[in-house]
Amino acid sequence: MEARNCHNVKGLSEEARAVFSYTSGVKEEIKEAKAAKVISLGDLRLYECPLSYLTEETGAVMRLVFLIEDSGRLYCGGGWGDQPCWLVEAFETYRAERGKFQKRLEKK
Repeated sequence: MEARNCHNVKGLSEEARAVFSYTSGVKEEIKEAKAAKVISLGDLRLYECPLSYLTEETGAVMRLVFLIEDSGRLYCGGGWGDQPCWLVEAFETYRAERGKFQKRLEKK
């Protein structure tokens, strides 16, 4: 049995793989598949390994965001206004999520 349901080997629907609210259908599907919650991310409960959602492109963007933060250098010359929109959005998302994580750590 695949405990983490990597790459959705249990064949769950999208609603049952990433649950925001438990409908009776989602509850039944999870029960029938004998799926276990892998992780909670805020209001989202994942019944599939989160690493399954990461594509090669996502990994490359994540590495770039970390590189920008660690080096203090941007992808393109100039300032933030000269960067591609996808990169600005990725960096903003990373910073927002990192901030949430740090707040949770401070509460402990």
